[in-house]
Amino acid sequence: ELIVESESNFDNHLDFTDVKGQQRAVRALEIAAAGGHNILMIGPPGAGKTLLAKRIPSILPPLSREECLDVTRIYSIANLLPKEHPVINDRPFRTPHHTASAVSIIGGGRVPHLGEVSLATHGVLFLDELPEYHRDVLESLRQPLEDGMVTVTRAAGAFTFPARFILAASMNPCQCGYLGDSQHECICTPYQIQRYRSRISGPIMDRIDLHVEVRRLELKDLKAEKKEESSKDIRNRVIKSRQSQQKRFLGTG
Repeated sequence: ELIVESESNFDNHLDFTDVKGQQRAVRALEIAAAGGHNILMIGPPGAGKTLLAKRIPSILPPLSREECLDVTRIYSIANLLPKEHPVINDRPFRTPHHTASAVSIIGGGRVPHLGEVSLATHGVLFLDELPEYHRDVLESLRQPLEDGMVTVTRAAGAFTFPARFILAASMNPCQCGYLGDSQHECICTPYQIQRYRSRISGPIMDRIDLHVEVRRLELKDLKAEKKEESSKDIRNRVIKSRQSQQKRFLGTG
C-alpha cells in the first residue's frame, strides 16, 4: 500500500496572537483543548482553518513525564525519533494527506507498523478537507476515536497500538466551498451539497464533539489593531480547566 508522508511538528513556535478576528473559533479550540474534545472546523477556502489547527499544540498542557516517554517510545519504534530530540517533550501534530491509505493512517501492513493515529498519540491528528479522505480511511477511525487504541489483525496475530489523540478536522461547507460566503456565490445544487456532506458518515460525525464555523474575514478585521490573546494565556486557562476536571472526578473512577 502507498504510504504518504505526513507533516509532523515537534518544535511548535506558532502562536494565536497571529490569528486575527477569529475569536469564536479560537474559543472553540480552547474548549476542545481543555476537554480533549475532537473538533471540526467548517468554512470557505482561505478562511484560516489550517492556520488555526496548526496552533492547537501551543495551547495544550505540557506533556507529563509518562506522556513524554510514551511519545518517545512510539517514535523510536517507528524509527522517526529526531536526532536532535532523543526525548520528545512536545505534543505531536500529524497532518496526513487526504490520499493516505487506511494502512498508513491506522497502521498494519505485512510487517505491522504504527500508523498516523499512533504517531499522534498525546497530540493532534489534523485531517484537512475531511470529505476528501477515502471512506474506508474515515471509517477506520471509529475504534481509535472511541477507545484510544487501535487493533490490527494480521496472519501473524493481532496487534494493539496506542492511539489517544485530539482529532481536529476541517471541511468546506459545500463542494464549491462558498455556501454562505459573503464574497463568493455558491454554485452547488441542494443535491450536490447533501452528497458532499454525506461523504462523512453519521458514526464519524457523532465522534466529533465540537463543530464550529470559521468565517472569512473582512479587510477591516485583518487591519484591526486589537491585540489578540496569546497561546500562553489560553494554555494557562486550559491547564486550570484540566486541573478542575481532575479534582471533580477524583475518587469517582
